[in-house]
Amino acid sequence: MKPIQILSLFIGLMVQATAIGIENPKPAVIPTLREWHGGDGSLTLTGRTRISFDPNQRSEVEPVAKVLASDLREVARVQAKWSTSQTASGDIVLRLDASQSSLGKEGYRLEVGDTIKITAATPTGIFYGTRTVLQMASLSSNHLSLAKGTAIDWPDYGERGFMLDVGRKFFDVKYLRQYVKFMAWFKLNDFQLHLNDNADDDYSGFRLDSARFPGLANKDGAYSRAQMDQLQDLASVYHVNITPEIDAPAHARSITKYRPELGNPKLPKDHLDLANPKTQQFVNEIWKEFIPWFRSPVVHIGADEYNGGKGSAPYYKDYINATAAFIRSQGKQVRMWGGLKTAGNSEGVDRDIVVNLWYPGYHDPLAAVKDGYNLINTQDGYLYIVPFAGYYYQFLDTRDLYKNWTPTSFGDEKLPDHDPHMLGGMFAVWNDKGTYPYAFEDVHQLVQPAMPTLGEILWSGHPSDARSYDVFSSDAVHLGDGPGVHISAPLVLHANGDLAFGKTCSASENQSGDFGVETLVDGRAPTRWIVTAKHPQWATVDFGKPEAVSKVTLRWVPHSFAAQYRISTSLDGEHWTAVHEAADRKGGVEIVSIQPVTARFVRLDCLKPGKSVGEYSLFAFEVYK
Repeated sequence: MKPIQILSLFIGLMVQATAIGIENPKPAVIPTLREWHGGDGSLTLTGRTRISFDPNQRSEVEPVAKVLASDLREVARVQAKWSTSQTASGDIVLRLDASQSSLGKEGYRLEVGDTIKITAATPTGIFYGTRTVLQMASLSSNHLSLAKGTAIDWPDYGERGFMLDVGRKFFDVKYLRQYVKFMAWFKLNDFQLHLNDNADDDYSGFRLDSARFPGLANKDGAYSRAQMDQLQDLASVYHVNITPEIDAPAHARSITKYRPELGNPKLPKDHLDLANPKTQQFVNEIWKEFIPWFRSPVVHIGADEYNGGKGSAPYYKDYINATAAFIRSQGKQVRMWGGLKTAGNSEGVDRDIVVNLWYPGYHDPLAAVKDGYNLINTQDGYLYIVPFAGYYYQFLDTRDLYKNWTPTSFGDEKLPDHDPHMLGGMFAVWNDKGTYPYAFEDVHQLVQPAMPTLGEILWSGHPSDARSYDVFSSDAVHLGDGPGVHISAPLVLHANGDLAFGKTCSASENQSGDFGVETLVDGRAPTRWIVTAKHPQWATVDFGKPEAVSKVTLRWVPHSFAAQYRISTSLDGEHWTAVHEAADRKGGVEIVSIQPVTARFVRLDCLKPGKSVGEYSLFAFEVYK
């Protein structure tokens, strides 16, 4: 074929394509749309765009419209006005429509043509349609254009959750408010707050502050009822449920400190004495006080990892039954962590409890379903983030989750797809090392990849036309954390003039990743160097050139500090001069002032362990002029 013929054929095909229209591809929103029928061309938001709704539906639709208007200002810089009259081209139309009830309470229909029309049977469905509209705009080059077409969208599972342990580490309510928005951006709907627990060094936390129980709440951080009300006001318009968890009869050190007579000296310090009738009475009093603080239809009673010893199983089962019965008498449904194998079996335990199944060794999923329990998959091996602990994950394996995981998967065991007992899934952040010096910003960095991934799987499943994980993760980064979510990166120590920041380190022993010697100078407080304490160890920082040095700061990990150590300096890395000797130290943050000296190298020798005879561990090795 001659070149002129090829050109003529190409022009002909282009004319034909223009005449018949080319179907727009499915928008790369997260979660993936369940159905998409592409149109031709796009609609562009402008300063004339209005948000329209039926005045007869104002009380139900207007809260959604207000959130949409606010988010449009951030995403597209569009100041959308209101309209309850006839719609015009370019408007966003929000309508409740009972004919969409087949899509459930969270499904919706989105039509992008001359207008953007979202119809759903409930305000929740309309709200999720607005998230899709905002994401479509976010993904366009100008943040204003939406591909024309029709989407029909609904969730695979009703329970799409995230749990945050604020018991071991307190996080200001301002962060919880941002996480409501972050979750909603990716269509997760259940924010569980783990409100009490204990951590290293006998630290315990109880995070609800009521005058009914003076001294129970922590002075270093607790939430007032007014703060919980404000959080739930926000959550209601973002269609996120706030589920409270008060964990007992284990993980209850805050209670045994407050009421020592409710503990048993033969049991771990965080275990309640279930043979004492005053224990159940006090737990009921706590729930009676705090249930009215929460609008959630369900509360979580914890009930995991109770090791009361021989003969304790009947007391443990009676406790679960009595607590569940009391909570239902207060008008709420009940959840608990799966752990009934520690009581032998589930015989005699109330079946009207939803189980967060987290470890099949403590509660087998197939047995739980056979017993009639409804489940939420929160399996630890897949869905637990435990920051900077050295066990479980720091980051979830989101690639594997995206490609392989479903809520019915429990390792080697798997329930049938969409088993009616499987309500959905939830991933969790456990702050086991809450006394370590990390902040919410650090936790956010670990959670960021997981939120869109779990949102995708729990809403969309694994669609046959799913994008590759690499494309998906790139889209997630492009979409960000959602409008109104602005959590800054962790602060770095070099901002204060730390000479060691980012410099070369070496050590007598070294691991990789978050536990290597390079973490001493990475500027991120939670990462740490870990080595055995069976013999002396050393770590050295090399500035690369001589510097004037007069102060060293050592940030020890609790228990794993050096009770005896030496600091030395050198110009060549071979000949050393001791500038500080320390003995009988107690760890923590030690600021060591030394006689000013010029050195290229500074060395720490750990000579004798402190409380932990097993290891030395240090968060940071800082050196200052």
